Amino acid sequence: MQEQIVINEVGAFIPRTLFGHKEQIVTELAHAGVFALAEVAPPPPQIRRVPPIDLSRELQWLKEHRHEYLEQWVALEGDQLIAHGSQAREVYAAARAAGIKSPFVEFISTSDELPFGGW
Repeated sequence: MQEQIVINEVGAFIPRTLFGHKEQIVTELAHAGVFALAEVAPPPPQIRRVPPIDLSRELQWLKEHRHEYLEQWVALEGDQLIAHGSQAREVYAAARAAGIKSPFVEFISTSDELPFGGW
């Protein structure tokens, strides 16, 4: 008795006795319409590449001026200080009010230590 491939809404059951008989398996699956689904599948979504943001001027400003704004939040646009203060929300709001769509906001800590990542 030859076992048959069973195809239903869950998937396809291929008996172990048919392993190694690729042509027979492919033929039966094709006759059952299994491969037709691949033809109507939607195309993969297009990936939109965004150029990286150059923060070199902001980072240079931080190196040169960090000692002037210790324990404060600063908002920068390039090498220009837009706003600073003790409250991040207020500094961010001031930068947005100045017309900056996506401001660079950073807290300047007195410590030069790296933050602890933990285990």
